[in-house]
Amino acid sequence: MNTTSASYVLKPLSLAEILDQAIRLYRNNFFKFIGILAIPYIPLIVLQGAMSVLVASSTVDMLNAPTPASDPFMLFQNPNYWVGMLGSIFGSILQFILVQGVATAALTRAVADNYMGRSTGILEAYQKLGNSWARLLLTLLLAIVVVVIISIWLLIPCVGWFTGLGMLAFASLVVIPLVAPVIVLEKHGATTSLRRAWDLGRNRFWWIIGFVFVLYLFSQIVVTGPTVLISYIFSFVAASNPESLEQYTLLSTVIQTLVTMIFSLLYLPLQLTAMTVVYFDLRVRSEGLDLALQSTEAAGGEAGSSFLPEITPAPQGSLVTGTEIGYFALLSIGAAAIYFILVGVLAGAMLAFLP
Repeated sequence: MNTTSASYVLKPLSLAEILDQAIRLYRNNFFKFIGILAIPYIPLIVLQGAMSVLVASSTVDMLNAPTPASDPFMLFQNPNYWVGMLGSIFGSILQFILVQGVATAALTRAVADNYMGRSTGILEAYQKLGNSWARLLLTLLLAIVVVVIISIWLLIPCVGWFTGLGMLAFASLVVIPLVAPVIVLEKHGATTSLRRAWDLGRNRFWWIIGFVFVLYLFSQIVVTGPTVLISYIFSFVAASNPESLEQYTLLSTVIQTLVTMIFSLLYLPLQLTAMTVVYFDLRVRSEGLDLALQSTEAAGGEAGSSFLPEITPAPQGSLVTGTEIGYFALLSIGAAAIYFILVGVLAGAMLAFLP
């Protein structure tokens, strides 16, 4: 049942309003969004935790050997190591299929429906998938190929050095995250979806760079922060009890793996929610999506998310303009400057603590 009309929800939003909408939407549907992602994610957490135990235990066995340095390949002779590594690879493949593909498509559908006023539950989100999850996986594989090509471009002297890093950042942080709502809501194929995500992102190039940078900082606080804190605590405790170093190493590896995956489970729905809201805002600003939906409502039609493919414009114009090449160069220079500043600050902090 509709609780909010699309014409009311869909309007141009500022960065703060988009974050507020995303957080509000996530908070109001917290257990629903978490539940959609948790269906495949929790078994994967258990699997990855078990594999981490096997790999860490094989390392501990090598450290406890009478003369571990005499055979540098002793670790590779431990069957637990290979079971753990192969299990981790298998778990990563499953995570790509079930989380990045199936669960991401289902969650995007639920976010879009709830944002447009129609409550969609956990099972209903999966029932609405169709083949969108398979198209999403195919598009992500194509995106990986594009990232590899950009990485090769990055090695070309001068032009590649000055633009490649910016291209890589924009593709990874903007284009690929926009692929999920494009695939699920517009029902395009792989190549068209990548072009469509690029066209949407390029319309507000610097604004969306700032937005995804804010999301990136937030992810570092929510996901990376607890992991680094736990690692520091365990390293401090292990230094105080060197006789128990092996046990602390094993326990630290397992807990860090579980903490990272659990906090990722909490953060990923918020990221997908935010990028879906951004998708709608980009369409409102560049394509008048709100006006199109209002016209449909006025004519007595249903202006839900299922109507979006019918009002999606075809790609137009060149793939990359000279102005955008300049943007990539500025982005590359800015990213390099930030990197060297951070390295300098960290190096200065380390030297400050040296005697």
